[in-house]
Amino acid sequence: MFSLDPDFLRTFLAISETGSFGAAGERVNKTQSTVSAQMKRLEEIIGVPLFEREGRRNVLTPDGLKLLEYAASMVRLNDEALRAFQPLAMSGRLRLGAIDEYAQAFLPGALRTFGAVQPAVHVEVVTSTSFYLRDLLAQGELDAAIISCRTGDTDTEVLRSDRLHWIGAESLAPHFNDPLPFCAWSQGCSWREMASAALARDGRKWRLAVASSNAALISLTVKEGLGVTVAPSWFVGPGLRILEEMDARYPLGVAEIGIKRAASGANPLLDAFLTHVKSELNSAALAA
Repeated sequence: MFSLDPDFLRTFLAISETGSFGAAGERVNKTQSTVSAQMKRLEEIIGVPLFEREGRRNVLTPDGLKLLEYAASMVRLNDEALRAFQPLAMSGRLRLGAIDEYAQAFLPGALRTFGAVQPAVHVEVVTSTSFYLRDLLAQGELDAAIISCRTGDTDTEVLRSDRLHWIGAESLAPHFNDPLPFCAWSQGCSWREMASAALARDGRKWRLAVASSNAALISLTVKEGLGVTVAPSWFVGPGLRILEEMDARYPLGVAEIGIKRAASGANPLLDAFLTHVKSELNSAALAA
């Protein structure tokens, strides 16, 4: 029996996130030739191709997608096992900001598992819009924030990308109404901007049913049939569904979130926490 080297899997995950062997090498501190050699060996062990070219990007094959879930879990468990046998060397306070929808979906699990291995670290979480969180970072009120990426961002590390969908109630059809009732995210949200642009391209009229940065409120109003919203597929819970006909007629783009750090010096405590958060977010994305 062959074994899957966690180091190979970590490189594999980096390529899946960046789409580039060179960018993945920078992330895992390896040369591009080393990355290529590791992936060649990994494909030999698995016995199937894991990547294929799509333009200038390396994208996962169906077998690569199958491996992705296992790889994320194995790397996370490997890191957790190592930390479990290390002496507690970290203590202090971290101030983290996060946009509400991602905080509700992914942060509770990350905070719980990080707290299990670093109980002396106290993490404070503030949720708000990306616009407000950027202000808090600039004022020195946060150590880092998980926010929506903007075009031209050079100091925000992309954490993950999600294709947006039109989402409505499971058994109601307000998307047939004219004008379209829209349960929108707060002003300035990139999801809201992509939705309004998609509707404008087709000349579809819409009206604002509700506007909020609160993910639970958006979910509830859509579930009650008060309107439709836009979000990634992981947002779809009981009582909600992806509106495929809307997706086809008013296609949306891909939303990226990233981690923006405060403009301060080195922070090993923040480094450790963000490494953990990235692993948890990747694992949660695969399970969604």
